[in-house]
Amino acid sequence: MEEDKILSIEKTEGRRRCPSCSEENKNMIYESTDKKRIISDYPRVYGKKYRCGRCGQEWKEN
Repeated sequence: MEEDKILSIEKTEGRRRCPSCSEENKNMIYESTDKKRIISDYPRVYGKKYRCGRCGQEWKEN
């Protein structure tokens, strides 16, 4: 349900910005752990996902 709303974008240089509304204020971009994306099995390392505080868009960077 909510997993379908997560965009997958290429990592960009410089400031992180929302792909939907272009918000780039670092206080409005929330980072969280993406338990569905395992980077390393031992020690267990998970990927990151981001959420915009203005429009609510979620995305992950490749």
